[in-house]
Amino acid sequence: MNEKTLESYYQILGVRPNATQEVLDAAYRRQVRLHTGEYLDDSVLIAGPEPSDPFLARVDEAYRQLSNPLKRWTHDEALSEAELVPLTEEELESARKRIEPSDAWLSYQRLENGSIYIRVGWAEDFTAVHEAVNRAIPEAGRTYNARLNEWRVDPRYEGELAEIFANFERAGVQAPPRQVGPIYKGVSAIPAAQRIHQAWKGWPFLVIGGLILAIIGAVLFPANRADPVAAQATATAQALISSYEPLESDFDEPPPNAIIGLTGTLQHPSVNLRERPETAGPVLKLLSNDRSYEVIGRLEDSSWYVVATGEETGWVAAWTIEVEGEPASLPVRAENDSLPAPTVEVSSDSDSE
Repeated sequence: MNEKTLESYYQILGVRPNATQEVLDAAYRRQVRLHTGEYLDDSVLIAGPEPSDPFLARVDEAYRQLSNPLKRWTHDEALSEAELVPLTEEELESARKRIEPSDAWLSYQRLENGSIYIRVGWAEDFTAVHEAVNRAIPEAGRTYNARLNEWRVDPRYEGELAEIFANFERAGVQAPPRQVGPIYKGVSAIPAAQRIHQAWKGWPFLVIGGLILAIIGAVLFPANRADPVAAQATATAQALISSYEPLESDFDEPPPNAIIGLTGTLQHPSVNLRERPETAGPVLKLLSNDRSYEVIGRLEDSSWYVVATGEETGWVAAWTIEVEGEPASLPVRAENDSLPAPTVEVSSDSDSE
């Protein structure tokens, strides 16, 4: 924080002090997009190079400081103790536009296999944007991947996407054609020489070699040797079967109240565990990506998952966690259901094979 102007990191990114990690990621992408016109991928968010541009350096410093929970707490304490200077009307209007944008932005878009793939990068209300996409595009023309937080949309609905997202680029707006230089006529091609096929004359050697191999095989592996080997194998098998005695099973059956779950890994440094499956729900705990968590349930549309930490059980947004295995196998729970907190047994694809 600059001690002279008391400009906080929240003002630099244009977010509220209670912004989640998802909002910080989207705000960082949006500031870079507005300043440079470039889209950022996930690798730049995790470990990007230090920018040389002064504005981008301030934005990068603010994002790195607020993404670290300890540094963010220290920054908040310094803000609470500082004697802030009131902002002018122009500064308030500029900050209000940055904190409360009226449009939604995409973190990326691509055209692949005849479909448009998009991911929401910035929105004042992510849930409202998801609902807007569902209303504007029929179910037959869209598919949502909750694990990747990615939409697959039919190209026929480009107009609807352009109305929802401010930075959506239509495929019809093409770059100018590439200039091609003059084509000079080269030397005429030389016709290939015709090949005359002749009959192969090496078949006598092939026949002789086969006869020699057959004679060697008959000498080394006589036919009458198979009978004693087969008889010995049969006798051994009968002896093993007659001496077999059933053993008592040492495996215990799983408890009747055990919940079969999957392993989840957070996609951001920290994610809120909420009491209800909505962004306005009370926060139960701040989860960190230095460990994995057990996913034991989901909403019917797989937009939120039930996560158990061993101490708390709550809801986590689907676009903030990557679930190993098949999320469709998780039990479906309603928003108002009471969440269980038993011992969780994690299953994976390797265990089911």
